[in-house]
Amino acid sequence: MSAHLMRRRTLLAGLLALPLAGLRAAPRPHDGPLAFALTSAARARTLKARVAPAIAEQVLKAARKDATRPVHLMAEVRTGGLLKGEGGRETSQQAQEDWRQARLQALAWRLSGELAHFEAARQLLLAWSGSYAPSFSPVDETELASLLMGFDLVQERLNGVEREQVQAFCRTLAQGYLSDPIKVGGPSTARNNWHSHRIKIGTAAAYVTGDALLIARAKERFLAHVPRNIGAGGVPFDFEQRDALHYTTYSLEPLLTTALMAQAHGDDWYGAPEARRLAEALAWLAPYAQGKKTHEEFAKSAVPFDRKRVAAGEKGFTGNWEPKGAANVYLLAARFDPAYLSLVLDLRPPAWALALYGA
Repeated sequence: MSAHLMRRRTLLAGLLALPLAGLRAAPRPHDGPLAFALTSAARARTLKARVAPAIAEQVLKAARKDATRPVHLMAEVRTGGLLKGEGGRETSQQAQEDWRQARLQALAWRLSGELAHFEAARQLLLAWSGSYAPSFSPVDETELASLLMGFDLVQERLNGVEREQVQAFCRTLAQGYLSDPIKVGGPSTARNNWHSHRIKIGTAAAYVTGDALLIARAKERFLAHVPRNIGAGGVPFDFEQRDALHYTTYSLEPLLTTALMAQAHGDDWYGAPEARRLAEALAWLAPYAQGKKTHEEFAKSAVPFDRKRVAAGEKGFTGNWEPKGAANVYLLAARFDPAYLSLVLDLRPPAWALALYGA
């Protein structure tokens, strides 16, 4: 049997073992008072049993390499609008990796019980939530949602003071990212991928606070944004603006992540009439993800920075779009529409995403 076929069978076994109805929060009495962004305490306790061993081992292999990685705390994180080597971009990328590492290390702890991973996640959570003042630039801070998803997985082992610190940080995030008018960004960012990322961060933070008014505001922002972000026939505004499937997936992924968080709390934002174009966009993108259609990226982008990136030779800004760029999009989509499971098998999402979104 080929290695590729074995990987497909492992992935298929893991996916088919999951409830197709998607994530659901356990009833409040089982979770006590703990609020969460994506993964309830009850679900976190059963994560190891629900993740296929081969997928868990991939997560652990990645996490063990960085379990002793130092914190890269910064006063300001900025990568948007910068080319390689400009404005401390690489230093900010290390800070953004901290936020992803909090999620990865927390996953690894739940899958292995190894305390080194818990301590790594805890250190990252407390360092960032304790001293970082958000800029409210969503393209710079989108991975803060990953930090909060890591919090979900370890918060049972944190003490009350530590949980309160994270929740206070989340209140600041939610109020800032769900504000009207928006705090950072020009007029078009109220319609494009920037706003999708604002809503993702704001929704994750709102759910962690447990504040019903903030959660209602997040839902309102989501339902208003989908029909502005996605046009008739499912064509995203980001595709029209940037002539790039890269930015199409960059907008759809946070929207689907947001809908999955709502579903985890028993609310169907994806299926709401106002959000019907999200399903239409997935259907529109599918032929490209399946390799039936191709697209030359950024050829007619209306954004000057895209031309700068092409001139600088940055990877992914010329040539045809790679379908693997939609792997997480369709993994998330499969939680709402299992018809996309076969496409997920072909696209092969990363192990951390299969463990977190698929389980």
